[in-house]
Amino acid sequence: MVRPLGEEEIAVLLARDVVARVATIDADGYPHVTPLWFLWDGGAFHLASDAGRPHLARLRANPRAGLVIDVEGEQRPDGERPNQQVRAVGNAVLIPDAGGAWTARIWAKYLHGSAAAGPAERLGGRQRMLIRIVPSRLTAVASV
Repeated sequence: MVRPLGEEEIAVLLARDVVARVATIDADGYPHVTPLWFLWDGGAFHLASDAGRPHLARLRANPRAGLVIDVEGEQRPDGERPNQQVRAVGNAVLIPDAGGAWTARIWAKYLHGSAAAGPAERLGGRQRMLIRIVPSRLTAVASV
């Protein structure tokens, strides 16, 4: 059985440092799922990736994308493992991440301490692309 997540629960889940699983469609119509770090900001999912990655080529050819962010709790005495998930679909827009500004913002969500310092140096001159998905449909549920 599931229940809808409330606005605060959605915000808490989207702020967690868990991956988004992004589904893209290949030329033959088959789905491919890629785990990526993300940032929810301004009503959109923002993800960054090295230019030239296969999922970016698929999004250029077909911008329709789906994604899921989910977490699962420990097993309860009744044998269930409670979960929460946000699922979304929308069209992806690809934008060069000049200077890695979005990459740095996304990494700041996931990396802490000395690992968070110096994303520009860690990129070593690699070109990054921002994937921006404004959901046309968003579903947020939890098991009960």
